[in-house]
Amino acid sequence: MSTISIDFRFIVENDNTPLIVFDHKGHILYPNAAAEIVLGYVTAKELFELTLLYAPKDYGSKTTLMDIHYRQLFFYAINVTYNSDNWIALRLYYRPRPADDAKLDKNQLIETNINMLLEATLSMFKMRYGQKLSLMVDREIPEFKIDQNGFSRLLRKAMESFRLSGDVRVSLSMTIGESIIIDEEKYHAIRLKISANGRFPDEDAKIARIAQSMKIVAILDENEMQFNIPLIL
Repeated sequence: MSTISIDFRFIVENDNTPLIVFDHKGHILYPNAAAEIVLGYVTAKELFELTLLYAPKDYGSKTTLMDIHYRQLFFYAINVTYNSDNWIALRLYYRPRPADDAKLDKNQLIETNINMLLEATLSMFKMRYGQKLSLMVDREIPEFKIDQNGFSRLLRKAMESFRLSGDVRVSLSMTIGESIIIDEEKYHAIRLKISANGRFPDEDAKIARIAQSMKIVAILDENEMQFNIPLIL
């Protein structure tokens, strides 16, 4: 069978590996469907700068292993390819996600006052790093069931990423109209938001795994972390 009859454009368009082709000025010539999702989380300018930084010195292709993420999108490698001065292509390779088929055993969860747990973790963080903290919580949030050890570990890891940040802001509130589905049951969501003027992303992959194991939705940005926690009563 001749390769002429193969629709490579269709294959690339439906590949779940994000592909973006730039011109020499950084304008996007072509993004496949997967790349359009990524562009919802990061600017084309930032991706073009990444492309130039890791491009091969001569025409050809270069793959670089690296941990990189944009919010909840995690990648383990990038590939930069070009054979013309008029275009350059970037591929991003998703980090394999652990299977999320484990059941959440609600009988093992402990009824918890999340405000008290949060305040205790922040007190330990402030004693260790001496950072300036501001905290805003919703005192109307009822006690609910959660894995206390797992959540404490998640909080510690999250706060440590702000260990050299100034003026760390933490808020905890009920969401409106948002829910989390666990084992075909719908639960209201509580939102924990931590933000500052910057943070270390070195433990983000581990933080995402801990959150996923607890059915917590984690959104990790350059200056902010957001966790949507199921309200299991």
